[in-house]
Amino acid sequence: MPEQKPVSALRREAEKRNESLEGGLLWRALDFLIYLVLIVLIMFSVRAVLLDPVRVDGHSMLDTLQNGEVMVADRTAYAFKEPKRGDVVLCYYPDSYYADQELTYATRVKRVIAVGGDTIETRDGAVYVNGEKIDEPYLSPDRIGNQYIPAQTVPADTVYVLGDNRAVSRDSRYDTVGPIPLCRVVGKVRLVLFPMKQFRLV
Repeated sequence: MPEQKPVSALRREAEKRNESLEGGLLWRALDFLIYLVLIVLIMFSVRAVLLDPVRVDGHSMLDTLQNGEVMVADRTAYAFKEPKRGDVVLCYYPDSYYADQELTYATRVKRVIAVGGDTIETRDGAVYVNGEKIDEPYLSPDRIGNQYIPAQTVPADTVYVLGDNRAVSRDSRYDTVGPIPLCRVVGKVRLVLFPMKQFRLV
């Protein structure tokens, strides 16, 4: 028969196994915490550099975007190309605009109507770019309002932006805003993420 170990020896071996198990649990918990921190850091990095979820605040982009919806903006969209007509973009207005209006310094969401070098004007309530009336299927007739734009050439390296709800939108038509420099266009709106039942591409 195999030699029986004393009770004290068995107790010491059990204590060593318990210590080893406790150490293993501690390291597994620490590993999980490290992975969790890394995931959070990656998510914040993606938000800051690639995709930015932004809540729509206001009614200036009705009916394309509804107040309270969460849209996703692609911050890499204009890394190697410039915005084009029809793009819905996130941009910063001139610094003076926020100070004059006593508003929080934050991005605005608008639609690019004309780019640098284009001529833009309104005739009989319709928008003309380079002498041609543009098709605006996203624009509801009851949201046009008084969208008077005197004939002008959009400066180089800027974009002329308007809200889809022209009746209430404060945009490039106003002297306090004007055409937006490309360096202040920070992303292209790709889709509406929330609420889920309203999920759609923009």
